[in-house]
Amino acid sequence: MNPLTATPEQQKYHDMGAYYVYRAVLCASHELWPEAEMNFGAALESLLRIKYGPNLKFYKLIESFDADPLFDALEAHNPQGRECVTCVADKVRNLRNTIHANCWQEITKEDVEQARLTVIGVYHVVARCQTRVAEFQPAADTLLSDMEQGL
Repeated sequence: MNPLTATPEQQKYHDMGAYYVYRAVLCASHELWPEAEMNFGAALESLLRIKYGPNLKFYKLIESFDADPLFDALEAHNPQGRECVTCVADKVRNLRNTIHANCWQEITKEDVEQARLTVIGVYHVVARCQTRVAEFQPAADTLLSDMEQGL
């Protein structure tokens, strides 16, 4: 497969995803779990926009992700066993929304770790694997690339 060069819009979302991952890791290093979760959620949203464009709400991006066979190989695990990766992505979306006062929830280190792994998986499929959507310019994605390669 020889993907096309990323459009400027796709590159923008790629770079935004990398920025949000950097912020998430920084927050997690200080055990600021809600802030880390919020940033991983923003990274996930940015990465899904690479594939599905700018016009969908986050929940519609998750629906598109669920219906897309491109992501069928992704799996999620938790202490109880395997979990639907779409359910995990939707949980990331919901927890990202805890920044709103009427949506407050307790966010744990495990929630953040699950969000981190989901973001890495989506990044791998969209931007790195042979299934990638496009060829991306080297950007400020060093941390995200390093995380994906270390998985």
